[in-house]
Amino acid sequence: MRDEHRYETPIEFDWIEPEDGKAFVIDLPEPPSGDKSDQAFFYRLASGRIVGYFNRCMHVRIPLDYDDRRFLDSSGFVVCRVHGARYDLETGDAVLGPAYTGLTRVDLTMDGNRIRVTGWKKGKMA
Repeated sequence: MRDEHRYETPIEFDWIEPEDGKAFVIDLPEPPSGDKSDQAFFYRLASGRIVGYFNRCMHVRIPLDYDDRRFLDSSGFVVCRVHGARYDLETGDAVLGPAYTGLTRVDLTMDGNRIRVTGWKKGKMA
């Protein structure tokens, strides 16, 4: 399996601010796991920058959420709701729990409300 991927043609979409506490979730082609059901989720940081990751825990390869688009715990960490692994929202790095690798980050640029996804890169070892 590859550690990173570049889309031949970037995927573009308009940012739509999600409901309070929920992530913006979309399907992206060629997910790192090869499972076409894997989705990517996005949050806007306090700085205004948007970050995105694939919805796959790096401890046990299962979705992080309960299919409700809620990925953050009360402290603002991305959390696997099954095993409790925690990841830094800004970097995707594993910070607590059984995960030994950071989340797979979606590489993107922003132009106003337009998001342009250029690829993805697997997280680094904790």
